[in-house]
Amino acid sequence: MRGPSLNLKSQISQRVAGHQPGYVWTPVDFLDLGPRDAIDKALQRLVATGDLRRVDRGLYDQPRHNALTGKTAAPDYRSVIDAVSRRDQVRVLVDGMTAANALGLTDAVPAQVVVHTDGRLRPIQLGNLTIQFRLTAASKLYWAGHPAMQVVQALHWLRDTLSEQRDAVIVRLTRLLASDASGVLKDDLRQGLPTLPAWMQDLLREILKEADEADTGSRPYLMAPIRPAFPAERHLVH
Repeated sequence: MRGPSLNLKSQISQRVAGHQPGYVWTPVDFLDLGPRDAIDKALQRLVATGDLRRVDRGLYDQPRHNALTGKTAAPDYRSVIDAVSRRDQVRVLVDGMTAANALGLTDAVPAQVVVHTDGRLRPIQLGNLTIQFRLTAASKLYWAGHPAMQVVQALHWLRDTLSEQRDAVIVRLTRLLASDASGVLKDDLRQGLPTLPAWMQDLLREILKEADEADTGSRPYLMAPIRPAFPAERHLVH
């Protein structure tokens, strides 16, 4: 049994090494390599040797070090959330402030990341950041897992300040959509427009039109500065 076990450990190590840095893994990511019990044991051995770090139950990553401090860096919360979705087979929808921050639409840094989901999950602590999972009705999780999820959630959160930030938000999101060569974001938004409130449909139609024109080269867009205008403790449920 020792030979196959070591081979499985080597296969897992090779897969992890061949992936982009910062990825968070779950046992289900290796089920094609062997039985679940053997995978769990191989992961435990990799943790024991320091090749992997156990982030949470069933979540693993390669430890990375901060070049400035020399300390081990916390895992990227986005990779952790994606891994939780795979581990527990649940849908996940990040809160509006987190989405706006990730898209560069606000400098406000959330004290915690709120994830709306259809599963009952306990919080995960990543250094100073807490990921809270909030059980949410399925009717409010349409955009979970969609390519344009962050755009929709960010706009929900920005609604109250759009009168001040509208032009800058349009420029930023136009640049985002125009830079997506595959067109996945634009297609996703167009298909999901009927699920959105009227005010957001109107705004997104304008942004989509601008992005299409930017794609043709008829409109040069420069990134407009967006001043932070949102308190870090605020987040809305949509």
